Amino acid sequence: MLTVLALVAVAVLVTIAAPVVLTVGGWRIRHPRIALNAWIAALVVALTALGLSVVVAATIVATTAGAHPMDQPGSAVRPDGPGLGATAATLFVWGALASLGGITALLLVRAEPIGQARDRSESAITLLAARAAYRTDRIGNDAVVFVETGQPIACSTADGRILISRPIEAAMPALWVRAIIEHERAHVRRHHEFVMRVAALNEAAFPFLGSARAFRRTVRLLVELVADDDAARVVGPATVCNALAAMEALEPDQGLALRAERIARLPVRARTDIGRLAPIVTRRHH
Repeated sequence: MLTVLALVAVAVLVTIAAPVVLTVGGWRIRHPRIALNAWIAALVVALTALGLSVVVAATIVATTAGAHPMDQPGSAVRPDGPGLGATAATLFVWGALASLGGITALLLVRAEPIGQARDRSESAITLLAARAAYRTDRIGNDAVVFVETGQPIACSTADGRILISRPIEAAMPALWVRAIIEHERAHVRRHHEFVMRVAALNEAAFPFLGSARAFRRTVRLLVELVADDDAARVVGPATVCNALAAMEALEPDQGLALRAERIARLPVRARTDIGRLAPIVTRRHH
């Protein structure tokens, strides 16, 4: 039973410590990829420790039950009843099962609106790509669909396509548009949509935990910073800074301005010679 208590203690400690350690200081802004991986690791450790504690407790219960078979008729000696540890393990397992049932019910109630909102958004994006596309380019293995709409839109779809609207292409030089495309490609390549979904479900399952709320709130910022850094490594930080500032001019958002200021101050080295940046390899007009 000490092992069970130790695993529970690990889960509780990680749950309490993660929001404190991972939100103190400006290091997470300078190193968003490390901070994001640390958050994910903390979530995995906490959930794994809780799961293992239930498995160990269930093993104790099963082992104890096997060690004390029912009395045989006429037996002169009766086996001792289960000890305190076995009783505690039994209560723990039943409590864990009850908690799991409650969390499952909560997820069914709270996760449905999240899924419906995501499905509506995805359907709208897919419909826009089908109806308003005027050109499709390819960068590497990624399709970049340019759409005719009055709103400045830059996003990625569930199937990995990247949408760029006419106002963005019209308002910026090609290299700045490429910076925005590289930002969206980073989201697709790093599966940030899945990470955000996990963070949303974690908050839905544990709404009473400050760490769950902090995880979702922080992840929302970190995935954007990680994508900014990835884009800066391809086209250079100055280009990303200008692209973010241009986006902010099209659609005023203080967050875009702060991200532009951040990327301008970070010593990010581009992997590619901007003068020899690989062109879009395929272009198809609709």
